[in-house]
Amino acid sequence: MLQLAQIQEFVAEARKRHALMTTKRARRYQRGSICKSQSGEIWYGKYYPTPGAPQKRVQLGRISEMSEKQARTALDDMMALLNRNPAHALGAEPVRRFVEQVYIPQKYENADWRKASGQEAEYQFRRSILPEIGEMRCRDLKAEDLSAVLRKLAGTGSSYESVSKVRFAMGDMVKRMVAEEYLTSNIASGLKTPKTAKKSDRSRLRRVTLAEYLQAWTVLDERERLAFDLVTFCGLRESEAYGLKNGDLFQQGAIRVERSWYRGDINPTKNEEIREVGVGSEIFERLTAWIATLPERSNAGWVFPSERIVTPLLPDNVLRRYIYPRLERLGLDWINFAVLRRSHSTLHQEKGTDPKIIADQQGHGLGVHMATYIDSSVARKREAVTALWSDFNALRSESSASN
Repeated sequence: MLQLAQIQEFVAEARKRHALMTTKRARRYQRGSICKSQSGEIWYGKYYPTPGAPQKRVQLGRISEMSEKQARTALDDMMALLNRNPAHALGAEPVRRFVEQVYIPQKYENADWRKASGQEAEYQFRRSILPEIGEMRCRDLKAEDLSAVLRKLAGTGSSYESVSKVRFAMGDMVKRMVAEEYLTSNIASGLKTPKTAKKSDRSRLRRVTLAEYLQAWTVLDERERLAFDLVTFCGLRESEAYGLKNGDLFQQGAIRVERSWYRGDINPTKNEEIREVGVGSEIFERLTAWIATLPERSNAGWVFPSERIVTPLLPDNVLRRYIYPRLERLGLDWINFAVLRRSHSTLHQEKGTDPKIIADQQGHGLGVHMATYIDSSVARKREAVTALWSDFNALRSESSASN
């Protein structure tokens, strides 16, 4: 029979091990417990070979030949060997448990994932990766198993980009496994996206012409026109346009973009850099006039506030409630902010705008040299926006005159 003190010790150890399971030290360290046989003649040691595995019992020796302290020492020696072999202790963990208890929590803890991107990444693991390899033990995972996941995904007709995202996710997972000593080598180093994956033709992605944009622009209210103009002519992301505060209009013809507003969360910009964007004089004056009508006109106020004032409008809600209903009757309800941002690049390129200026306005890189050592002045950015806006204005005037 186990003594009450031994039972209490065992329970305390189990609770401690469970409470600290997510820490690296707890995943490596286990102490075990000793007990006597029912006859009271044999010392036994109890331990868990890996977290979550069934408990094992090992005979340590006869009570007549060793004291309790000696039995404890013998078990500790066995545990030391086990704990010094991470490939044995950690490699036996199922991939699913590693992803859910180690990988995902660390991605959030290290701020590698924002809330929205994290939710998307978790869904990707649970939809495409864990159903295939989740029950395998980490140490049994092979490069072929990862390739099989990609081949199966490509066989379902998923796009090349979608399959590549899964490849990147598994590659990052394996790197973390190696760092945490669940694996001894990077089995994903040579992983490639299958050629059978269907590549999307980005040339077929729709873009608006200035004539189509004028049709849409004409039926919208000024608030929506301003948001559209910031994306189409100035190159902002919709999350950046709706994340603007009044104080971001820091000088005539220029806006400082330093945050994004996405699905109810304020975050840094997508590339986590603050940039200065040139704005055409007429658009800037309209923005200034719009801000003058707002209930909160201080620098801390939002340019596009919601009814609560303390938060901005949500772009998806604006599209659904105020934009699509008006564009639908014109057959232009395919226009959204992603279409407008693509159109910004195309329209400026056709206008002959310097590619570096287009990239700087949008917050994209143009190679290490161009992005690091060359900068476009706000004046040149503003001139580019003004030139494109002038073409739009001329088209608008011609349309008004013909009516």
